[in-house]
Amino acid sequence: MDAYDQRIPQLKQPKPKRKGNRKLITLLTLFFLALLAVLFFRSPYSKVEEIVVYGNTLYTKEQIVAASGLSVGMQFLNVWESRVHENMRRLKGVESVLVTRDFPGLIKLEVQEYDRVAYFLSLEDGTKVFPLLENGYVLNDTAMKQLAVDRPLIRSWKDPDLLPALAKALAQLSPAVLAQISDISLTPTPYDNQRITLYMRDGNEVRSVIHQVGRKLAWYPSIVNEIPKGEKGIIYLLESAWFSKYSNSETEDVAPSEEKKESAEDESA
Repeated sequence: MDAYDQRIPQLKQPKPKRKGNRKLITLLTLFFLALLAVLFFRSPYSKVEEIVVYGNTLYTKEQIVAASGLSVGMQFLNVWESRVHENMRRLKGVESVLVTRDFPGLIKLEVQEYDRVAYFLSLEDGTKVFPLLENGYVLNDTAMKQLAVDRPLIRSWKDPDLLPALAKALAQLSPAVLAQISDISLTPTPYDNQRITLYMRDGNEVRSVIHQVGRKLAWYPSIVNEIPKGEKGIIYLLESAWFSKYSNSETEDVAPSEEKKESAEDESA
């Protein structure tokens, strides 16, 4: 029997699992994690210490921060970009905002505003001016930043419903052409309520319609080059372009080569 027993391989006895030790390690780990969380949330590192705003022209830093819903001292982990976007909708001049969180405690707000295309002269007292944005909105918030009037001034405009169309047209112009416009007035006729007059800084006038300004006024530098030196007058940018001197009713075709080519193609068609 002894020899037979020796031929049978001996099976290893399983070691008892140390369940108690594992439970203790798990409990200690959870305890230290909870302790670290409590210490973190009670420390200055869990708070917003500074909010930096850049890219803003229309609004002050204080207005941007107030509208965002953020504040110094709030929980750093409670800053949600989606919530900031929703809050910023109350500022009509802000197109978008990018929120960046830099640990510890720094929040950056990069603001993208709508471009200013003109300034609207208040009809109430004739002294206050408000920016007209490319989206057609007139910012009449008296608490916004004081800005230099470096865009065309809209005078004598009695139809606010046409301002979005004007803003869209002006937004199509290059900064160089836009800078040559001094004043804009709505000068409707019995047959066309969208006729406008643009007073240029070089002494000329441009008479056109709102829906054609964005395309045809881009040719203004070329048109002026075709006018005899020293002459000032009215440039009509309607279906065709022509020039009338102030001194008399003499007119001259001043359409630039691009417009003449388009007109020729239309006639041949």
